[in-house]
This record gives sequence, C-alpha cells and structure tokens, in this order.
Amino acid sequence: MIAGLLNPRGLLLTLFAVLVAVFGSLYLAYGQADPCRALAVEKARRSDFGALAERIARMQTSQMTTASCAGGLLDSWGERIAHYW
Repeated sequence: MIAGLLNPRGLLLTLFAVLVAVFGSLYLAYGQADPCRALAVEKARRSDFGALAERIARMQTSQMTTASCAGGLLDSWGERIAHYW
C-alpha cells in the first residue's frame, strides 16, 4: 500500500483525490468551490441578515487572497467546534 503511494502515479492519484475531496466538500457545504465565496456564505450564515450579509461579505472577501480566505474558513470552523465543545 505505502509502496504504491511512493511511485509517481500513486503520488499524483493521491494528490488528485485530496484535491477532489477538499473542493468537493466545499461545493457540497457552500455551493461554491472558491474559498473566498465559501467564506462569504459562511459569514452570511452566521449573521442575522441572510442574503444582504452575503453581498456585503462577498465585497469584503473579494479583496482577500485565497490563502487568507481559506484561513478565515478554518478559523470559523474552529469557532464553531469550540462553541459546541
């Protein structure tokens, strides 16, 4: 099993599977594969204003890098987990 992951084909297939899992889960959870748009949806869901909040959040996240949006999503998920534990 591990020897199969060390060859180039196995490594590429593993990397592809991880990317499909990450972007697929983003799409299933938020209807978006882009981390910045997913962060805007997440912010809107956590606010009291719904669709209006999503428009404002999209304007805010449009100025962010993909890495900072992904970090914001991870922070938001961490806050949710901490809230329930």
